[in-house]
Amino acid sequence: MSIDKLAEIFNLQRELQTSSYGYDPAEMQGEERTTFIMWNVVALTDELHEALAEVGWKPWATSRHVNEEALKGELVDALHFFINLCLVSGMDVDELHARYLEKRNRNAKRQAEGYDGVTGKCPICKRALDDVGDTHVC
Repeated sequence: MSIDKLAEIFNLQRELQTSSYGYDPAEMQGEERTTFIMWNVVALTDELHEALAEVGWKPWATSRHVNEEALKGELVDALHFFINLCLVSGMDVDELHARYLEKRNRNAKRQAEGYDGVTGKCPICKRALDDVGDTHVC
């Protein structure tokens, strides 16, 4: 997907929130913002669970089906809530792209160096010590 297409999705989602619900996630503050984040995280999580329900993932069952169309529909639903979270956080397409590239490169480096999921993490909070922008205080 090109940045232009992703920018269109961001713009359309912001317009949907503003025209349908009467608020702009990018303008929210305080309790309203906190509540909006909570609702969208819960909704995103729910949509991902709905996506999982379209896949035969259970190790104790023999089916390995994938209901392609239903799965894609749930992923689009999830995208709406993910974009809402980007908007309310003030993250635009360019920042999302830059942060994705930085994290992708860090993950590739971790894998090349034999990432074990334990080394390089804080023994107290378990957060990765090499995460950019983290103000680790443990």
